[in-house]
Amino acid sequence: MLKSKEEIIEFIKKSGKNGETLTHISGTRKRSSPEYILTKQLLDDLIAEKKIEKKHSRYYIVGVRKQRKVRSKYVTRSELEEVIQQVYKDIATLKAQIDRAFEYVDEVFLSVRKHRSSVALPTEQDMQIAYDNVNQRENAGDSVPLPDFKRELERMGFKFSDEEINKKLLEMDRAEIIYLQQANNPDELEEKEKGIQTERGFLFYITWIKRF
Repeated sequence: MLKSKEEIIEFIKKSGKNGETLTHISGTRKRSSPEYILTKQLLDDLIAEKKIEKKHSRYYIVGVRKQRKVRSKYVTRSELEEVIQQVYKDIATLKAQIDRAFEYVDEVFLSVRKHRSSVALPTEQDMQIAYDNVNQRENAGDSVPLPDFKRELERMGFKFSDEEINKKLLEMDRAEIIYLQQANNPDELEEKEKGIQTERGFLFYITWIKRF
């Protein structure tokens, strides 16, 4: 039975992405039959009207073959968690690389210091480096304990007595290069002997003021 244009469109539409053949639409394989010839003419008209399209002997509704599943523009929770985990891993890797770089610099610096023939007291710049090392490593909050500070200077290769270094620190305190802070409860401190007893009180912490 010969189909109208509307019926042909509905017939092809039902096939979806699979499309339909001329034989199936016309209901006959005889190319000389009126149904076949007229159906082909109607199909050509629909193509001209851009309502259907033809590809490899099959007919489709215009645009059906080009339809693709569009991915959501929104990120899922699991995808976001994966991204965050990767960021944390990258940060941890970067931190480890930075720590190794600082360790290497420290090793080179210490090597140079330990090979020095001089055993003179550290300069103010040397002491500032020791202060910064402890402050950063121990998260001291700019209040570095004297025992840790002195140990860092020794680690850097300097040799000195407590009396010598304390005298230097008090001079720097008076010059307002550093600020020596009092301990609230000196009797409760470990390594109390590393502090400095003065008329101002028992000094046990360093805060660096003047930068070079």
